[in-house]
Amino acid sequence: MKILASHRCFEVRQEIGWVEKRTVESSFDINLFEDGIAVKADKYPLESVWDVSYRKKGNFGFLYLHTSRGVRSYLIKEAPDDFINAYKKLKSDNPDLF
Repeated sequence: MKILASHRCFEVRQEIGWVEKRTVESSFDINLFEDGIAVKADKYPLESVWDVSYRKKGNFGFLYLHTSRGVRSYLIKEAPDDFINAYKKLKSDNPDLF
């Protein structure tokens, strides 16, 4: 299936070694498809995604997926305008899915 939009998300965790504490950052993509949204191993069918929103906090922001299973938040560094616009266009073009 073709990816309609994609956005880079980040995960930050701290690891404690024998003599140091370090911050490890990893990244992954959130992908919009014609039938749903995929984030790592999680898949959300479009009918269970009610909205997608974004809030900026300093140098980073949070992308929020409002789903039937609750709100999921993802750390991002760039505004997800293209991703949100693609979701809204897909939603308006396919009202029977929502």
